[in-house]
Amino acid sequence: MSLPLRISLGLVLATILPLVITLFVIEWRTQPILTDQANKAMQGDAKTRVDQINTYFNERVLDAQTITQVPTVPQYLITPPTDPTYADQTKHTIFALAAGMYRDKNYTTWQLYDRHGKLRLAYPTTQKPVLHGKTLVPQLYQDEVFAGQTVISTVYYNPDAQKEKATVDIYSPVAVITPEGKTTNTLIGFIRVTLGLDYIWDIVKGDTQNGKNSYAFILNEDGVRIADTDPKRIFTAVENLPPDVQQQVSNEQRYGPNPIPVKKDVTLTQHLKDTASSVSYQAQLTEQNESYQIVQANVKQKAQDVPWKYYVLSPLSTVNAVAQQQLEITLLVALIMSGLVAIIGLVAGRSLTRPILQAVNALRDSSDALNSLASRQRDASTEQMWVVESSQIGLQSVQYYTEAINSAATQLAAVGKNLGQNMNQLDRQKLLQAIEHVQNGAKYIENAAQYQNESNKKLATALKVTNQVTEQLASGATSATDAAAQLEDVVSQLREVVG
Repeated sequence: MSLPLRISLGLVLATILPLVITLFVIEWRTQPILTDQANKAMQGDAKTRVDQINTYFNERVLDAQTITQVPTVPQYLITPPTDPTYADQTKHTIFALAAGMYRDKNYTTWQLYDRHGKLRLAYPTTQKPVLHGKTLVPQLYQDEVFAGQTVISTVYYNPDAQKEKATVDIYSPVAVITPEGKTTNTLIGFIRVTLGLDYIWDIVKGDTQNGKNSYAFILNEDGVRIADTDPKRIFTAVENLPPDVQQQVSNEQRYGPNPIPVKKDVTLTQHLKDTASSVSYQAQLTEQNESYQIVQANVKQKAQDVPWKYYVLSPLSTVNAVAQQQLEITLLVALIMSGLVAIIGLVAGRSLTRPILQAVNALRDSSDALNSLASRQRDASTEQMWVVESSQIGLQSVQYYTEAINSAATQLAAVGKNLGQNMNQLDRQKLLQAIEHVQNGAKYIENAAQYQNESNKKLATALKVTNQVTEQLASGATSATDAAAQLEDVVSQLREVVG
């Protein structure tokens, strides 16, 4: 890997590592904070919606209680039909019921019952009150209203009926009023007000501001979904209804003639009995494919009023969307910074390594020159060694012949000496001449051999010097080769540094 690339990668790592650490810190620190903020926002939203529902029901209860205190209403209930004023009282009572009817557009009927639970009057007069099973008023609510309580019933809904709405009944007792206008404890009947839940449904349907795919719904006291952002999920139970409740539902036909569908959800069932005003938790509901942040709030803490639970849900992916968006932005910045730093690193690396690369090239040229010199010296030393070897062979020949001359001269000298000793036996003159010639030749050969011996010494000296020069050339060639190899090692090391 080249030095510029290594410098670039080093700078990139030096830039990216702090960003990566920052990302981990952001993810670790902001996740709980964002979850807590989202949870608080959802709790605030749930509280706002619950307060709207509570305020709405309080106003509707006040409507019913107000009409029960209109003097004509109790007076009508205690006046027998045979009384001459009965017709006028009926008209005035209808006006009172009509006044209550116009208090809210979601009222469907106002009905007046006597002490025995018998319907005495209803408005609108053309609309028949809805039966709950086989009766108009279930005995449970009659007992509560004659105990002096204003009661809001459970939700009724018939999906098979045309234009049928989800409704509740508000029961308020009617007591005798004294001539002075004071209410007594003597109960003589009650008012039943049938109220459509369109306002409640609109509140739930509009509760989608807690992020993408967020929604809300309401479960009643039996775990039946009576309102939902998505109408397809409405009027299903999160658990099997207890046998006594199932019997009441069947007798009153609260949700139509057919059994209510059950879509079991263990998480909702576990938290259905929570009495705290607000509970939050995370879970994946049966109806969903991802985990949700859930806030559960009681519509009213008094179970006898409206024992409903309001749920606000937001996907955890939505809750964490801010952190995810921040993470994506940081990653984008990291990528951009990495690119810029990589380019800067490459440019800086190339600037730093350019002199080194030039030195490498110069060293490489020197190494090549040394290799060339070593090669030429190696060739010269080889040729010189050949000359030395040839000279040594010639020297050996000269020495051989020199020894032969010396040997011949010695023999001639010996012959001459023998002749000189035996010359009495030969022609004296001739023998003396022969001997003289032999002695002269021997002397000449001896002198020549002496000259040859001196030449041999000079040749031996020259050969010795030549041999020393040859050895020096060979040693120089070896040194040049070693130096070239060392330069090659330096060049290789520098190349490993710069790449």
